[in-house]
Amino acid sequence: MKHPHWQPYWWRLLFRADGEPEFTVIGPGPISRVPNDALKNASLEAWADALLADAPDELDDLRGDLLLECYTEPAPAADTPPVHARQVRLPGRALPPYPGK
Repeated sequence: MKHPHWQPYWWRLLFRADGEPEFTVIGPGPISRVPNDALKNASLEAWADALLADAPDELDDLRGDLLLECYTEPAPAADTPPVHARQVRLPGRALPPYPGK
C-alpha cells in the first residue's frame, strides 16, 4: 500500500501569562489544521518555527510564554502528547518609569 509522503497535522496555540499557573488556548480556534501547502516543501518543525518567528514582535502586548502544540489527529484526548511542541517567550512591552521615582 502506497502512503503519501506527508500526513495531515493539527495545531493549537496556548498562552500562559506571567504569574499564571496554566496555559490557556488562544488563536483562531481550539485546534486548527496545518495548511497542506505549508507542508509541501517544509517539515512540520520548520512550519512551526516560521509561525512563531515573529510572535514576540506581533504579540508585544503580551508578557508570558507562548506554546505551539502539533498533533496527528483533529481532536486529541487530554492525555495525548503532541508530536511536536515549541515554546517561545513573549517579553511584552517595557513599562515606562513610574512618574516621580
